[in-house]
Amino acid sequence: MRLSRTGLALCAIYISASVAIWTYANMIAGDPKGTFVLMQIPIVFAHAAAWKLGLLPLMDTLPDLMVWALLFIPTLAVIYGIGWVAGLFFHALRPSA
Repeated sequence: MRLSRTGLALCAIYISASVAIWTYANMIAGDPKGTFVLMQIPIVFAHAAAWKLGLLPLMDTLPDLMVWALLFIPTLAVIYGIGWVAGLFFHALRPSA
């Protein structure tokens, strides 16, 4: 099975944006609320899904960075899957030679 170039491209964009947001959030001094909100942006959909499934109480005892990683990785997998499906769609649109 080949890796999806579209999926990898979307993952690269997501990782780059997440690192940029994480870096910017850590550079903000004196605004802990702003820092917290910015750090949640990349994982907001996974956090909502974990909350809806009742998984957040299981994560209460874990360090924040571990929770962030646990929510980031499935989000990355979903984004890769979306890119994989989009790649299949665009491949099907190409005319056959």
